[in-house]
Amino acid sequence: MKISEILKTKQVTISFECFPPKTQAKYASVEAATEKVAALHPDFLSVTYGAGGGTSEYTLNIAANIRNKYGVDVLPHLTCVSSTKEKVHEMIRKYKEGGFENIMALRGDIPEGGSPVHDYRYASELIYDIREHGGDFCIGGACYPEGHVECAHKDEDIRHLKEKVDAGCDFLTTQMFFDN
Repeated sequence: MKISEILKTKQVTISFECFPPKTQAKYASVEAATEKVAALHPDFLSVTYGAGGGTSEYTLNIAANIRNKYGVDVLPHLTCVSSTKEKVHEMIRKYKEGGFENIMALRGDIPEGGSPVHDYRYASELIYDIREHGGDFCIGGACYPEGHVECAHKDEDIRHLKEKVDAGCDFLTTQMFFDN
């Protein structure tokens, strides 16, 4: 089910985020944790993409496993900060072929000590590209109620948020912290 449909039908939603392991050796621990979380019957589980897309195949595998084994809707992430357009288009194709309905489109964190590939500067560019090349995905984006750390002014934050929506973002989400 598309996340946008879940959000339309429920006043409160519960979701969890799963981080793919960096190595195949740790895959079993993620599977065990996923089983426990799925037993809580969340509205959906999101699966992160990993720094620079290094664990992108694990993202696909874990997301498919969650959906197929536990019947939980999934929201696989896609980041663009260290990706070329070709790599992004390949992942969009894989998500589409895998039958996924949702993508969480994020710029991602700039790698420490590294420089990003400049095919995409902002998440809004990624969202636009998914909408143009991906078909009928429900696309999520990030928002920052307290302001993004790289934005000097709230007006700039709001402009970037509007750009995401204008590019085709279906819903926005933020991380919730209990100790700000």
